[in-house]
Amino acid sequence: MNSPVLRKIVSGFIAVLLLIYVGYQVYNSNYSRIKTETAAYATAQDTISAKGSAIRKEALIRQEKSGVLTYALSSGGKIAKGGVVADLYDSAAAATAQQQADSLSSEVAQLQKLSSPGDTYAANPDLLKKQIDQKLTLLLTAVQEQDYSGVPEARSNLLYLLNERQIVTGKSKDYSSRIAELQKQLQSASPSGGKTGQIKSPAAGYFINSADGYEEKWDYASVPGLSASQLREKLSQKPAAVPSGVVGKVCEEFGWYFACVVPPDEALKFKEGQRVSIRLPFAVSEDVPATVAAVNQKDRQSEAALILQSSYMDQEIASIRNETVQIQAGSYSGIMVSQEAVHFEKLSKKVTGKDGKTTTVTKQVQGVYVLHGRQIEFVQIVPLFNSGSYVICQEIGDTDEAKDQLMTKSSIRLYDEVVIEGTDLYDGKIVK
Repeated sequence: MNSPVLRKIVSGFIAVLLLIYVGYQVYNSNYSRIKTETAAYATAQDTISAKGSAIRKEALIRQEKSGVLTYALSSGGKIAKGGVVADLYDSAAAATAQQQADSLSSEVAQLQKLSSPGDTYAANPDLLKKQIDQKLTLLLTAVQEQDYSGVPEARSNLLYLLNERQIVTGKSKDYSSRIAELQKQLQSASPSGGKTGQIKSPAAGYFINSADGYEEKWDYASVPGLSASQLREKLSQKPAAVPSGVVGKVCEEFGWYFACVVPPDEALKFKEGQRVSIRLPFAVSEDVPATVAAVNQKDRQSEAALILQSSYMDQEIASIRNETVQIQAGSYSGIMVSQEAVHFEKLSKKVTGKDGKTTTVTKQVQGVYVLHGRQIEFVQIVPLFNSGSYVICQEIGDTDEAKDQLMTKSSIRLYDEVVIEGTDLYDGKIVK
């Protein structure tokens, strides 16, 4: 450093660095880089996922007499107490002939319905396409799961919708020639005898032509009182072997339960009597309405047995058992802001009580920074729902009673420019 030239170079370099630093500080003090987004109105669903079991009041149906069995109604059909579930025949040939006659009769009835004007001609092609896709999925699922008992009905439903689409789109006018041909086949296929008896339902309800071993596992009457530990133990048990001679079952009550174990934080979202929706993505195409029958929780830090009750019943509902479902705990509408925009600030406010005395109240509140022209304002928000990435906030107008509870002059408003990115933010800051 004894060289005068070297000293000048180092001094000049330091001077340049100081100049850059000072310039940067001056720039920062006069310019703030912020990013905003417009507050919009939105609706959010608070949904949880849970694995549990469908519990129904079920009675097994047994075949007491020997013979070849032919079901008299489809799985999922309604039946009265003492109604015929199946017919018994003395030979497979007689049973096959009866099945063929029943199949032909069903096809004739469907084609006759399609050939008569009515709802068919007013059908929506787009809706028909969705229904065809659903029925095709059910058919493929039944084949993949080797549930061949449900294939004939699934095939029949799919065929009906395909034929209906042919008429709606104008590709077929009617099926009169096909009906005449089927009626001729029906005359020759009808069996002349061979029936030896019938199997009748012990109760009224929904008939299912199979059993899974869970029918006698649950005490239907005591389901609402199950604790989380009792429910978890039941869910871990394997099904019992289906007794010999069982040909199906009947769901005696249209009301059924779905029981599952949920974590403590999710249990707090439910209360007895609350209306919810159950989504069974692998079984039913639409949401199933239900009511919270019980939330059995030892304390707020413990998991809970969530018991849901529904009276919605159809073929698919009557067949489900252990399922992973999505439960909609609530629906929230309000002003949506990004979670990145939310800040916590300690605010003070003078409040005049009923006695006329004025006191200062200090609270830690959630809020967002809003850009009005060139000035930033901090406004309090009242969160209704937090997804982790966004927050649905209550919309509070100037005349709402909730405005008096705010620690700021106003709350978030629709179309506010909300600051989602910026540094050194504070109420009243001027942005240049």
